[in-house]
Amino acid sequence: MPAEQPQSVGKYRVDSVLGEGAMGVVYKGHDPDIDRTVAIKTLHAHLMSDSERAAWLERFAREARAAGRVLHGNLVTIFDYLEQDAQPYLVMEFIESETVGDRLRRPPLPPLGEAQSIMVQMLAGLDAIHGAGIIHRDVKPANALLLPDGRLKIADFGVARVESLGATYGGMIGTPDYMSPEQFAGQQVDARADLFAAGVIFFELLTGRKPFQASGLGELSQKVMSGNALALLDIAPELPQSLDDIMRRALAVEPAARFATARDFAAAINAAMRTLDAQAMESMERTIVAAPRSAAPAAPMSQTMADLMPRSAMEKIERLLAEQIGPIAKHLMRKVSSSTSSTDQLVDKLSAEITPEQREKFRNAVKAMLGGSQTQGGLGLDEATLDAMTQYLLPHLGPIAKVLVRRTAKTCRNRAELCESLAGHIDSDSARRAFLSEMG
Repeated sequence: MPAEQPQSVGKYRVDSVLGEGAMGVVYKGHDPDIDRTVAIKTLHAHLMSDSERAAWLERFAREARAAGRVLHGNLVTIFDYLEQDAQPYLVMEFIESETVGDRLRRPPLPPLGEAQSIMVQMLAGLDAIHGAGIIHRDVKPANALLLPDGRLKIADFGVARVESLGATYGGMIGTPDYMSPEQFAGQQVDARADLFAAGVIFFELLTGRKPFQASGLGELSQKVMSGNALALLDIAPELPQSLDDIMRRALAVEPAARFATARDFAAAINAAMRTLDAQAMESMERTIVAAPRSAAPAAPMSQTMADLMPRSAMEKIERLLAEQIGPIAKHLMRKVSSSTSSTDQLVDKLSAEITPEQREKFRNAVKAMLGGSQTQGGLGLDEATLDAMTQYLLPHLGPIAKVLVRRTAKTCRNRAELCESLAGHIDSDSARRAFLSEMG
């Protein structure tokens, strides 16, 4: 039976249960020292016999501390490790967001530019933990968190091996749909097992289907270990051959035939995307030959101004509106921002609620507040600045750079945040630093 929820763990207050699985439970907690919400993960006590407990605790502590030393923008930050009543606890960054799994369940398929962004960020996070000698072992859509601003963070790295101490050497660790051939075979794994799982996710992002179709675990293991995957271009024939080449390499049975590093994998994706026209990447209609897997109905992704415009800018417009129509401005702002997809639409609909004599004054005030009619997302950046960022990124990202800069500008709160987010798409460390230095 799962242990009773503690009231506190060390200095951290435990507020509620965020999630619970076969191996452990995650609590929502509070750090009183700096007044922040945290996530606290632990293993179910009933899984550990008295004879195994010492080994489990030692392994959990070692893995957790190693993972806690890895700080990267595409990783969930680990703040603390502690033991209480012979029970291990991992204190982590609390993130309230959807996952890549949620995104995959919500039609339509992500545009190629979005798929590229998800994969490059995921691989950047994997590169960081692999560089620290950590293998995730359970890379899957549910462990990749998508923040509202487009950033991605990998969760649960460095813990999967600890959660499987009861398995045989090397262990069959992971979620079957994303397990590599060597994991199915119970062999020792290295970082290339994580890259295989990332390849499965990339296939899903491109087609809406998993590459290995099976009716049960036995059939799945045989298909994975024999390399019997669906062919990318048979399902999505309009995709370029370069992506099919990447997929075949990523899903190779032999680890030596796969990408050697996460950075190599990301570089190959970026190189393939550079060959595509930016408009095609955003608007390509991918006709899936084989019907996508069934999924529960879900609402389409919202692209309204309520999602795209920074909260600070929305509040300023609301105050300007209140000067004209009073307290009802709050209700009207919420309604109109949820039904418009551009600043011009937002202002037009709001202006229609103001007396004709005051409309022009309101429009001019909004434009001035946003920094002029040529600014993006309330950041106050003019087209010349955004074009400069685009030109800098073109050699690294190809045509998608223009789309990426303007899309990201709509969701960032300030210039520094925009630059940090864009820099995450650059493969080279030196080029990334140069971009931040010049554009930040």
